Amino acid sequence: SSSITSIFAFHPFPRSTHFCRLSRRIIMAEPQAQACIPGGKCVPCESLDKSHLLSPEKVEAELLTNNIETWKMKDGNKIARSYTARNFQCAMDSMVAIAKIAERENHHPDMHLTGYRDVEIVLFTHSLGGISENDIALAQMIDAEVEFDYSPKWLKSNPEAKKD
Repeated sequence: SSSITSIFAFHPFPRSTHFCRLSRRIIMAEPQAQACIPGGKCVPCESLDKSHLLSPEKVEAELLTNNIETWKMKDGNKIARSYTARNFQCAMDSMVAIAKIAERENHHPDMHLTGYRDVEIVLFTHSLGGISENDIALAQMIDAEVEFDYSPKWLKSNPEAKKD
């Protein structure tokens, strides 16, 4: 038990960094203030009320306008992004990278790993029970900052996920 604890307690890099096994480099996650404005940061959820919820039409427009069409509406009050990673380690690496962004922004997605490499990321503003600008902004940050290593077969049938 103490050996497990010591493994998780040891951080060879500052907490704001992440070693990406895929690119074999250290990714710096600069500490930033909170405020999720598209192209910006996350606004503290405590300051939001139901007037900040986006309509389904507005969400669809934001996904297209902000070039994040890998995200789709889910259950009418969430946006989700699903993908198949190259392998288990690549799936975990992408989830850790997403978690670092979520911690930095203090806006946390629901993340699901099934079948050892199938990942689903679900965003909604928990305190409001729906989608706000915070979710759109976080989706943009995830797409811009995370280097996904997709399954080649999955990527072939989902070419919109490939970054230029």
